Amino acid sequence: MDFKHEKDVKLFTTLAAPLIMIFADLYWYAKTKHGISLVVTSTVSTLEEDIALRRTSSGHRDFRALDFRTKDLDAFIIEDLVKYINNKPEYKKYHYMSNSGISRLAYLHGSGQNEHVHLCLHRKYSNNLALISE
Repeated sequence: MDFKHEKDVKLFTTLAAPLIMIFADLYWYAKTKHGISLVVTSTVSTLEEDIALRRTSSGHRDFRALDFRTKDLDAFIIEDLVKYINNKPEYKKYHYMSNSGISRLAYLHGSGQNEHVHLCLHRKYSNNLALISE
């Protein structure tokens, strides 16, 4: 598994356990079906970081969200990864409701250089008791 930022290597294990499990499944699927490795670009953030990035949810602050890079991936692969993880019946209980009323775990977010897949759990799976050590 690859990480864009060194801080996320350390913070990855503080994420909510179901998120780590679901990402591991998605990572394995990407590796075996498409021959690619996913690069984690963001895990846990602070309120200040979220404000600077114009994030509208607390998913990253609550240890229940991560982002991974898509800039080197074919659009078909990105769509397949998102569909794969969103449609697994055993993960339905982890879905969150988007601002537009869609129940999901993952979606393609941003455009151009900022494009990434956002993977997030429902807020009841928050691990907000963990502490960020700088």
